[in-house]
Amino acid sequence: MSAFMLIIGLKYNYLKDHGNIFAALYGLTFFFANFGPNSTTFVLSAKLFPTRLRSTCHAISAVAGKAGAMVGAFGVANYTLDGDTKDIRKAIMFLAVTNMLGFLCTFIVSETKGRSLDDVSGEDAGSNDTQSSARQLPVANRTARTYGEAM
Repeated sequence: MSAFMLIIGLKYNYLKDHGNIFAALYGLTFFFANFGPNSTTFVLSAKLFPTRLRSTCHAISAVAGKAGAMVGAFGVANYTLDGDTKDIRKAIMFLAVTNMLGFLCTFIVSETKGRSLDDVSGEDAGSNDTQSSARQLPVANRTARTYGEAM
């Protein structure tokens, strides 16, 4: 994604006269946007956050992503509104650099390496007797006992 945006930014003057090439590069940029960052946003958060906090943390991640998208969209739109070629090139190259930083930040997140969600969350380490006895029951009994005791 970053490579295609960088090509568009560097060769913008040439590409604006050759619409088919520009459209192909732009289309590839969006293909890789859905192939990479979008899938990583949902897959990593579903695998890494502790079970008790997964939905809350996933929502916070989604809001942060949407807020970043809004700031980026309106910021780039305001910066390039006058149609100046230099401003458009700068904006596209800035987006390419931002994409590359996001790519590099992905490596900061720890990989689960085939471990189960229970192992990754580490929530089983401090379990008490009630939880361990409920864990040994069959699934149907566990649900009834767990919810029955809560009432």
